[in-house]
Amino acid sequence: MPLPLICVTINGHSLADMVAQAEKATGEGADIIEVRFDELYVERVEVKAENTDGEVETSHELVPRGIDVIDVPEAIERLKAGIEKPVLFTCRPRRQGGNFPGTEEERIEVIRQAVASGVSWVDLELDIEEQERAALFEQAAEAGTKVVASHHDMESTPKSADIQSFVAESRQYGDTVKLCYRSNGHGDGLSLCEAAWELRDDADLSLALMGQGVGGDMPRIHAPMFSQSLVYATLETDFNLPDRGMINVRDLRIAWEMLGYSEDSEE
Repeated sequence: MPLPLICVTINGHSLADMVAQAEKATGEGADIIEVRFDELYVERVEVKAENTDGEVETSHELVPRGIDVIDVPEAIERLKAGIEKPVLFTCRPRRQGGNFPGTEEERIEVIRQAVASGVSWVDLELDIEEQERAALFEQAAEAGTKVVASHHDMESTPKSADIQSFVAESRQYGDTVKLCYRSNGHGDGLSLCEAAWELRDDADLSLALMGQGVGGDMPRIHAPMFSQSLVYATLETDFNLPDRGMINVRDLRIAWEMLGYSEDSEE
């Protein structure tokens, strides 16, 4: 049973933090490092506020930074030089849960520069304007950069049949199709697993299917059984990761071993 590649997402708000996270992810078993470049455009600041009992509580929030604070070509080169594993470059817009504060034109230009630099992978959202997306796809093909065609639904999880139909419509737009849905319970997790199971025998399909929320980690944990190609994991170790549908990269490796998922096991 071939094991999927594990992609660990790093989301530091400085180049130094990202490189340090990538080094840790590499040591813990990542095959690919997803660089969330949009996270460089926000700063995590401490906020103190007095609660109803008169006590001062501390929290953190993300504050947008100016577009011009990042020298894009220099930042990309520093990241590539400091990261050992293949890089999946992502600059996520706010409409799909990201933090890029600029216009869509500014974001597309950032992605163009990343592809021109020769990154191994690039994430292209399926809702990018059609002609713009076609141009980016062509540029990536010429540069030898693989494309993850992604879609993020932050509201709900469709039925299994609808997920399968969406995969069929989307597969032409990337080397791998990534679909992430809001999972509002284990029933949604089962819908994701059912869709993955029905698609498992398509040898020409490279798929990463997952949820965010309760039950969303089910298709990640059982990805080898579903013949998924790519699984996203995190460096985070919070106790509430399952409630967010996420899993730590080391825990994922351990889970696969305990479940008997290995390169040598039979399907």
